[in-house]
Amino acid sequence: CERNAALFLCSFLAHLFLVESEKPSAKMGFTDDFKITFDPVDLLFSAGAATVAFMVLHFVHLQLAAQGFTAMCPPLGAVAVILFAAPGIPAAKPYNVAIGFLAGSAAAYGIYTGLGENFLPAFGGTRAVMVGSAIAAMKITNSVHPPMGAYAVLLADVPAMKALGAKYILCPGLTGALTLLAVQFLFTQIKKALKVKQN
Repeated sequence: CERNAALFLCSFLAHLFLVESEKPSAKMGFTDDFKITFDPVDLLFSAGAATVAFMVLHFVHLQLAAQGFTAMCPPLGAVAVILFAAPGIPAAKPYNVAIGFLAGSAAAYGIYTGLGENFLPAFGGTRAVMVGSAIAAMKITNSVHPPMGAYAVLLADVPAMKALGAKYILCPGLTGALTLLAVQFLFTQIKKALKVKQN
């Protein structure tokens, strides 16, 4: 069964590739967009700044841990990519980062509290509705921020997140994201002061 599924998938992808390549004006994204660039200044203000941001985030996390809070979770890695590698996209706007996490996590927590863990368990119902509710909250508030989807899944799957209770709405997601946002703002001001081209 798995072998047949794999064969079907390969056949489908091969067919898709052939159909697209036969179009006169077709542009295959994975070939046209592929390029290797080395810009030391850009790397400094993207990869370098993200590295510094995560060091600051770790420090903040340690301070909060002593008070029973946290500021560290995997989705924040995705937040860093958005803020430091693609700062010009809508998801990188401070409003999207802050309100996206606030509205999305509040919606996800509300669903988790209301439905419990066993809603349509054969289909992962609780998790699915939590992700859907987070998306709905972000759409309603015009604050779409993709890492929030992963943050909603964390609450559904990770015991340590469930143990946070209502604190989940504020930390680690929102607190960590705001920390990264603060560091990004600092580096943005440095770039402006040095008259470095904004991406």
